[in-house]
Amino acid sequence: MSIKPPKLKEKANIKIIAPASPPDLKELATSISLLKKYGFSVSLGENLRRLVQRADLAAPDKDRAAEFNNAFKDPAIDAIFCARGGYGSMRILQDIDYESIKSNPKIFVGYSDITALHLAIHKFTGLITFHGPMPGVDADEIRKPSFQNILSVLKGESKDITNNVNRVVKYIVPGSVEGTSEGTNISLFASLIGTDYFPDPKNRIAFFEDVATTSGDVDRYLFRLKLARALDKFNGFVFGDFTDIPKSDEVLPSMEEIVEEYMLTQKKPSLYGLPFGHGDDQMLIPLNAKIKLSSDEPYIQLLEDVVN
Repeated sequence: MSIKPPKLKEKANIKIIAPASPPDLKELATSISLLKKYGFSVSLGENLRRLVQRADLAAPDKDRAAEFNNAFKDPAIDAIFCARGGYGSMRILQDIDYESIKSNPKIFVGYSDITALHLAIHKFTGLITFHGPMPGVDADEIRKPSFQNILSVLKGESKDITNNVNRVVKYIVPGSVEGTSEGTNISLFASLIGTDYFPDPKNRIAFFEDVATTSGDVDRYLFRLKLARALDKFNGFVFGDFTDIPKSDEVLPSMEEIVEEYMLTQKKPSLYGLPFGHGDDQMLIPLNAKIKLSSDEPYIQLLEDVVN
């Protein structure tokens, strides 16, 4: 049974935290201004105002974990947005107060490296969380009219998460299937195999994306999931954007060829090209929620309310 966070209210207090790498401060400032124009109050986690970062981490592990825990415990906070991903979420998983999250459910938004937190939260609390734009890197997404669609879902006014999908979405294996959404960064999925934080993939629909990874990397991640006997347990698969693919001296198959090879073997409904990940468009994906995947429009349907 999933836990649904309270819906986003008018003038809600949004807390922006940095559980991984430090954000671009110019992007962050622009996003804060935009969120305020939408009518929200915005506050920053304590580490975003302190010069305690190192090159790849917004603050030491204990401080980032404390910022995360404090945001969930604070009754004045209505929603938590992660400033950016990068690196570091996995380093604080053992310091998260999961019982506090259960007692104080809130809207939690982020993607990329934040996937580690999504997976752990789902496993230990059952809270529905959200893959969505992050203020420290996605000011352009927050500026777009389509951000209103994201807000309408978080406010409980809509269950349509694909109404801003303006691209041709390919299917590898046609059909439809129901399951519980899980995702989204495939390298974080693979990194958690063998740990207490890796989710049970049974009856789940996997959403996968990544950045700065070659098709060879994705081949390795998918094969690790296969060796861990996880790949076969998913009900279906959705692949998003794979961007900033490094050039390789080796001749590698295309990303689509690698994905197609695995999906044709799985013989389960699978889509390629939905707008999520590190691309120019960012749809909101409720995670740990009951959904229907289809090779026909609408590609993804919510089968339950995702906020209370």
